[in-house]
Amino acid sequence: MSQEDAQNVTRWTSLSEKAAYSKGAQKRLSDAAGKLDGVRARIRSATVAGQVVVTQQLTDAQRAVDANLAAATMSLERLRKSDDTDWQKLAHDVDTAWEDLSRSIKKLVAGYSEGIRKQGPI
Repeated sequence: MSQEDAQNVTRWTSLSEKAAYSKGAQKRLSDAAGKLDGVRARIRSATVAGQVVVTQQLTDAQRAVDANLAAATMSLERLRKSDDTDWQKLAHDVDTAWEDLSRSIKKLVAGYSEGIRKQGPI
């Protein structure tokens, strides 16, 4: 195998890895967005029904989730548009954005739970 052939194989492998990573990251993001829609619907419903008090913690958590979801989406888009040599560096950004999103979703759920506790017995 010539050096050029070896480089082409390496490039193809890198592009395949990029595609697989991108597909997996998109699935995680889509799944999280779907679950997040459900959490938001429950929060809205409980708020309208008077079952939850909207606290500053809950409001801040909702804003953080929105910001982190946007950041994760943008990071993934940058990765998709990157060339085959830069995508692995950008994968770290996607992973970090995913971790931030996961933490913010946990805080949103905690804020929802706190709002229920502040509301008291129904």
